Amino acid sequence: MTGFTFKRLAASTLALAVATVSLAACGSSTNGAGGSSSTTLTLGYDSDPAPQGYDPLLYGGGQRLFYESVYQSLFAEGPDGQPVPELVSSFSYNQAKTQMTLKLKSGVTFTDGSTLTAQLVKDNLDRRSNSKLQAYSGFAKGGSSEITDVKAPSANTVVLTFPTAQGSFQTNLAGVPGTIVGAKAISDPSLLNQGPDGSGPYKMNSAVKGSSYTMSRQPGTNTGTYPFQTIVYKPYLDKNARLNAQISGQTDASLLDTSTQRTAASNGVSLVKNGGTMLDLLVFDKSGVSSKPFGNKDVRLALSYAIDRNAFVRTVAKGAEPTANAFPKSSPGYDPALNTRYAYDVAKAKQTLSQAGYPNGFSFTITASPTDQAALEFLQNEFKAIGVAMKIDVTTSTGQLFAAVNTQPLGFIPLTMSNEIGVTAGVLVGGFANPHKTQDPAIGAALGAAANATGSDHPAALKKLNGSLIDEGWLIPVAEQYAYAGYNARALKAPTYPGTDGYPLLSSFKPAA
Repeated sequence: MTGFTFKRLAASTLALAVATVSLAACGSSTNGAGGSSSTTLTLGYDSDPAPQGYDPLLYGGGQRLFYESVYQSLFAEGPDGQPVPELVSSFSYNQAKTQMTLKLKSGVTFTDGSTLTAQLVKDNLDRRSNSKLQAYSGFAKGGSSEITDVKAPSANTVVLTFPTAQGSFQTNLAGVPGTIVGAKAISDPSLLNQGPDGSGPYKMNSAVKGSSYTMSRQPGTNTGTYPFQTIVYKPYLDKNARLNAQISGQTDASLLDTSTQRTAASNGVSLVKNGGTMLDLLVFDKSGVSSKPFGNKDVRLALSYAIDRNAFVRTVAKGAEPTANAFPKSSPGYDPALNTRYAYDVAKAKQTLSQAGYPNGFSFTITASPTDQAALEFLQNEFKAIGVAMKIDVTTSTGQLFAAVNTQPLGFIPLTMSNEIGVTAGVLVGGFANPHKTQDPAIGAALGAAANATGSDHPAALKKLNGSLIDEGWLIPVAEQYAYAGYNARALKAPTYPGTDGYPLLSSFKPAA
């Protein structure tokens, strides 16, 4: 639940809490048989992007495709997924890498009429102590990407200070966490309940919460980058409703569920896909607080050996790819050797469990949403084979799902690894997945090295971080899931994804002709 993308959990829990938008309520077709209007783009979204209002910092990276229409960030995701300056014109670090100096662009205005200044950036980042702002959780005191101080020594200069060296902090300021909100909304956040206050290429014209959000292009916007005069976002929380809307032409492009992509293709929908969403068992308790066995690393590794990942994909995750990696296959830190090291081996799992002092196994409880029940029942049988009894508590209560992080040792949570360092720092080490604040020297050292590695040293550092997360048993990957976008090829060119992000770039949507 941070700016490093916790989107899949966010989408699934919202789907539990919010009524499904009916297909009939979603308006008329914009493309149909004759192709889309070159002035309007209608996007089928996989969750309500504004259930708590229009402050982007309340959400994670999964809402980027929506919020990048009306906001800008200090840095944006480039086509390769790497951060590129957006509101920043240049940046530098001091020799110790404990300070980062940002030079801001001039002439940037917000919906409320205010302008971009260093003081406004400081006022935005000084909200990092607000625990409600998910995207800022890593920047807060004690956070894994803590900012200890923000100064505005001149009108266009911002200086960030960190407690430890940060060699690539621009990664943490890309996308939603780096979003800057206008001055009036900073002074009175309640204004964000009514609408966005950003400097993005579009302005919101109208909204029917949970049903449709209509944006119009701002004067002076580069029409080559943003060719559509109007963008309409339509949330369909039900995957089949989203599929039907795309097939019937009610949307020009849609974020499709993996399970519906074959049906989409057979009905004439063109597809693009991207990896990066990892289906993981996250180990919340590495210290044995809620379940003593999980305090032993060998217990956690035994569970990994016990999983037949190939069978998992064939049975409950068709279209995904089995993996024992924390990072996606397209990541520079991906290591095929991990798939061999943690290959399915029941005998090894039993031996490792016995070494940990649990030759007869043990029992524990895991809480899950109904959408994950089939996956967990498969894993339940795998663990049963080595004497470990996993009780599954299925709930439709969002509160119960979130509370389980503190009271249970394990959770089944898809993580979108669009930013390997950011997710590791902000979710696995310094975020919700480590509620007992467990420290691991190997992971800490690998994370520090990866955060500061540049150039040719970066891939090796990421690979070491990947290995440390798996070897220390902080998470147990099962498969890599692909994100699919369906689009009408008569209306649009194929959209593209930035790096391993699960959402295409807004700027990549272009008319076919």
